[in-house]
Amino acid sequence: MTKMTSLLIYGLVRVFQLTYRYRYVGNDKLISLAKKKQNYIFAIWHQNLFGGILAQTGLPHIVIISKSKDATLVAYTCKKLGHLVVRGSSKKAGVDKGGAVAKDEMIEHLKLGRPGAVTVDGPKGPAFKVKPGIIDMAKKSQAVLVPYAVVSNSFWQFNSWDNFQLPKPFAKLIVAYGDPLQIPTDCNEYDKNLITLEISLNNLTTFSREQLANWSKLPSDNWFEEHSVH
Repeated sequence: MTKMTSLLIYGLVRVFQLTYRYRYVGNDKLISLAKKKQNYIFAIWHQNLFGGILAQTGLPHIVIISKSKDATLVAYTCKKLGHLVVRGSSKKAGVDKGGAVAKDEMIEHLKLGRPGAVTVDGPKGPAFKVKPGIIDMAKKSQAVLVPYAVVSNSFWQFNSWDNFQLPKPFAKLIVAYGDPLQIPTDCNEYDKNLITLEISLNNLTTFSREQLANWSKLPSDNWFEEHSVH
């Protein structure tokens, strides 16, 4: 039943994806990183996970997904879309649910130059509060953090801890990349970087919504499609 459900969900996701229209803001930031051969980790709010995953179809990213049964459908869909999935959950009642191993595995992939993506307030919140795990990953792998926001003009919003947003069919999606944040290898105080990333993500999300008014003026190619032309 799980396999059948996974296939059905994946098919539905692909149907939604075919109807979406994308415009991009900040492509130059990723193109600049690519020219310097600098690896990165996307930092995105859990609320915008659906659009965020689909917007990167065509360029595989490493993603950490919970080991919970509920997350199995998400893991299957990510794999089918070409992304590399590592499974692990945060500690629960003081018991590690594989999160530490998954984080270490992701760091090794990042060191090899494979880009990553992390929902920085996931998997269970609190919403819009960056957790320290992504700072540690960036420090140890020396991949820069790139604030990443995906907003749409039409969506369903769920009554979940993150007020999850599912773009409706034929929605317009703004995909925005913020200024990269480098975490020094000798960084021992994470609080300042947590706050900096949180502010950047909130500002980028607001800016992205404003860019819906400039839809016709924005590029329709993602950064790696744009970069491949040159």
